[in-house]
Amino acid sequence: MLVVPLLLGACAFGYQARGSLSDVPGELRGKGYPGNTAGGGRFVLADREGRLQCDGQLSPPDVSPVPGSCDGERGSGTVRCSDGREVPVRWQAMTCRSFEGSGEDKFGNRLIFRVDRRN
Repeated sequence: MLVVPLLLGACAFGYQARGSLSDVPGELRGKGYPGNTAGGGRFVLADREGRLQCDGQLSPPDVSPVPGSCDGERGSGTVRCSDGREVPVRWQAMTCRSFEGSGEDKFGNRLIFRVDRRN
């Protein structure tokens, strides 16, 4: 999940994660977790029945267009799912409290996800 301010605040407030896989019916839901002070982080998603679970590990940002701000930061990561699929992803901060990303597995199935701070 992530950008530095987002990650540092995640413990106190929590983050919800939502996503979809093109070959899996329905929405995937889960939570986001903070990384270390360098950024990066993790999120988990599961289908409604809990049969499919995906764990996203995101690297610290490799692009930070505005020094000292997380807005517009971008990075990469990998999502591994319980069915054996591995999805390389790219993420981008929408705000310091939300980011979204996407990727495709080796069969062309598209994963789209978003993580936001819970109110």
